Amino acid sequence: MVFKVAGWVFSFDQVRIMEHQKLPDEFLATELNFWFRERNINYLWAVATDYPRGSMQPVIVLARRRREDPMSTISHFYRVRELDADRDVRKQVLEESGLNDEDLPWVTVVDPFFQY
Repeated sequence: MVFKVAGWVFSFDQVRIMEHQKLPDEFLATELNFWFRERNINYLWAVATDYPRGSMQPVIVLARRRREDPMSTISHFYRVRELDADRDVRKQVLEESGLNDEDLPWVTVVDPFFQY
């Protein structure tokens, strides 16, 4: 069993474009979550991790879904597909951020907090 999240990958620089230019890396995800909460956006969760796993490349995943998956392990897991409702949110994110569609790949990240 492993925890996994699914959403769009943002670089730290892309997140800074979204009104958080002055914050150091370690506070970007937290401040982005505060920003969501202030606007009653309860369908996105900013998760700081590295992607791909073990790459030492820090990113923020704007997670649409998160769960413990009893059928998955770190090396063998089921990917979460992007649904139409997710694509609708993606359109909103693209409008707010000014990014292009290809700038936001949909990914599944297993064990984003490195528990295993």
